[in-house]
Amino acid sequence: MDHVRSVLQNLDEHIEARAQAIRAERDWFPCRRGCDHCCRTLAHPPELSQAEWDRVDAAVASLPDAVRAIVEQAIDTLIQKVGSGSCRSTIVCPFLDEQEGACRIYENRPIACRTYGFFVARDHDQYCELVEYEINTREDHTIVWGNAEAIRNQVKQICGETIPFELHYRNRI
Repeated sequence: MDHVRSVLQNLDEHIEARAQAIRAERDWFPCRRGCDHCCRTLAHPPELSQAEWDRVDAAVASLPDAVRAIVEQAIDTLIQKVGSGSCRSTIVCPFLDEQEGACRIYENRPIACRTYGFFVARDHDQYCELVEYEINTREDHTIVWGNAEAIRNQVKQICGETIPFELHYRNRI
């Protein structure tokens, strides 16, 4: 398990270096604290490897009691929505502080959250419409994007298959 944590840490550092490089050259780049568009418009609840779920669970457990209670209520509400089939077309991440527009577990957020907006796949399945708008408006086509597919494959190879949100939290129901 220490090996997996170490590899995830190295991957986090690689992703952060790419994100910082993009931000450093573009002060207008929207992906930064205060932009929570992707957190408010998830296509589906998180699906993470067990190692990532372990990291998320430890982060939630370390939150102050009052904040942890809010997050746990958001998790329970999303579980109920998934179970009843009443999820809207977009989902708000249960780890988002909606008033602050910031992730409550930012330092331990999943790889998909770290790459979104900075890494793209051939089919552009992880592409933010705000980033796309800014790039098209500024005609900035010189960004060297990270490869989202390669990152996903690396996480799968290291950590195994992803586990859907509702399966990870099935014992909370």
